[in-house]
Amino acid sequence: MNTIVKDKMQREILVVACEKLFENIDRETKVYDTQDDFESVILQHYEYMVRWEAEVNFDYKQPIPYAIVLNENNDIFVYKRGGAGSNAWESRLHEKIAIWVGWHIEREDEGSENILKDSLIREVEEELNVSPDMISEAFPVGYINQDTDEVCKVHLWIGYVVKLKTSNFQLLDGELAHGEFKSFDDLMEMIESWDYDVEAWTQMLAPEIKKYI
Repeated sequence: MNTIVKDKMQREILVVACEKLFENIDRETKVYDTQDDFESVILQHYEYMVRWEAEVNFDYKQPIPYAIVLNENNDIFVYKRGGAGSNAWESRLHEKIAIWVGWHIEREDEGSENILKDSLIREVEEELNVSPDMISEAFPVGYINQDTDEVCKVHLWIGYVVKLKTSNFQLLDGELAHGEFKSFDDLMEMIESWDYDVEAWTQMLAPEIKKYI
């Protein structure tokens, strides 16, 4: 574990107790639509926990706001996660194909009106090296809960579509540096092919994207 990863594991991140999160919503492994308003529950009941503890505490979920980034042609940003030796700390996700940008919310993000959406927009701007005026839309599209493995059991994904006015920008060095925009049909071919190791959340969400392109 390198120094950057060690630092991340020691930071306080946003979590919410499962008993609060699923108090009035049935807990299932599925894609929930926006009628199941997890966002309001999270904003009302969130707290903070050191990340290394949160990753193994199954009484809590870590809400992860993530962006499915579309360009002006409604192509989808697709990338391959870093492998061993990279700053991608989670070895269980190494080298998997993904379509979402975003990660944990840290205590230092506190102070915005909607900490979920506002922190996500900042993450997109930083990770893709885009300015605020390059973003035309950002809106929620649903939630993913998946309790089928140890990674998923401690996370809840909050999905947003973030539309860019262009795809003509320079990616910074890092995990997303070799990503590219692909059509919806190309993405589905990757999911259905044995040649690509596409992460479970991307497989679950991809069919839902069709209605927004």
